[in-house]
Order: sequence, then C-alpha cells, then structure tokens
Amino acid sequence: MLLQTLLLLGRPWEAHGWHAGFLFGTTLCGYLFFRREPRLRILAWAAGLAALAGLWHLPAYTLLLLVAPGVVWMLYYFAGHRSLRRKRLLKPVSIAFVWAWMTVLLPLPPSEWWEVMLIFVGRAIFIFALALAYDLTDLQYDQRFQLPTLVRHLGVKKTFFWINCALVAAGLVSMINFFCEIYDAWAMYALIGSLACSAGLLRIIQSELKQPWLQKFWIDGLMIFQFLCVWIADGLSG
Repeated sequence: MLLQTLLLLGRPWEAHGWHAGFLFGTTLCGYLFFRREPRLRILAWAAGLAALAGLWHLPAYTLLLLVAPGVVWMLYYFAGHRSLRRKRLLKPVSIAFVWAWMTVLLPLPPSEWWEVMLIFVGRAIFIFALALAYDLTDLQYDQRFQLPTLVRHLGVKKTFFWINCALVAAGLVSMINFFCEIYDAWAMYALIGSLACSAGLLRIIQSELKQPWLQKFWIDGLMIFQFLCVWIADGLSG
C-alpha cells in the first residue's frame, strides 16, 4: 500500500526504502505482539526492534506523525472493555484510519498532505471494506464469545451490502482524484478495476473457503492485488 501511494504520485520507491522497512516491521510487530506462540512473540519483538532501527533513519518529525496511529493502537489493545476493538463501528474505522495514515500520510511531509488527502480517504474506505470482510471470517467466534462487532449486528447479507457500498465509494473517490488531476486516468482505471474484482472475490472467499486463516490470507491478498493492478497499469501507460 505504501508503494502504491508512491506509484500514484509518481514518486521514486528508492527514496522511501526506510519508510517501507519501518512500516513492514511495525505491521508485523503490531499483529503478532499478542500472539501466544513463543516463536511468533519472538518474531514480533525482532520486527519491532528492526522498525526502531529504521525509524532512526527517518526524518525527526516522523515521531510526531506516529502519535495519532499510536494512540489509536493503544486504545485498540489496551483500553480493556472500552477498547476500540469492542466498539461496533469504531473497530473497522480505527483499522482503516491507521492503515491509511501509515501508507499514505506517513511517508510524506505534512506540507504535502493536502495533495493526497483524497487518496487517504479512498484508501481508508477500501481498508474499511476489507476490515468488515475480516470480521466475517471471525463471525462464529465472535458469536460464541458475545463480542460486539458490526458484522454480528448487521448479519452476513447486510455486511456484504455495506462492503459493496464501501468499494463503490472508494471507486468514486478514485474518479474524483482523477478529475482533480491528482493522478492519471491509468490509475483511476486500475483502482476501479481492482475494486470491482475485489467485490466478486470477497464473495468467493467467504463462500468457497472454509478455514478462517485461509480466508484472511486471501483478504489480505486483495491489497497486493490492487497494488499489482496499479503497478501493471503504470507500466503499460509508460
């Protein structure tokens, strides 16, 4: 997703190698930090230390830019019964916010944020759709332990309705980005195409794959799929 942002803006990847390494380390650490398996906990700590090493090479203001996603992450995991993960709407919204912040705003100086704010919005909406799909894979678990999620409240049919609405909204935002000359037509077509495919693929993932871990693997893969669509479109346009 970070590399996709750079592609959309026509920025060189090489200049953001430390950003990519830092983001990879923090993501791995954040998702594995609370796993019980010893090997995964060790991997989480190693990734966290590697991310700190990468942070040393980033601009000093990066620490300030990490405050907002850091607070959200703390409220998501460490606020007990009031944590964001226990709030129906705030759970997917907080996930979408942090992913969009880290992959769109973090690699850029704040003076350039105005240029990418619509990219930020589109990215957040896309991740929101994937977060709902993620919760669908945990529906039985959440029902068993009475965890209050938006998917439990809506049910499968209405959840897919809102997933599709989110994907359509993300497509509309990509069109606005094009008409505002933030990125070119090839980027708009690639994003809309990937969003349309994602709508169909999410249905297949939910109906055809039975293991939750396998469903989550392919849901995450849709982010890579969107990047590949943008990357290929960029190559063809050149």
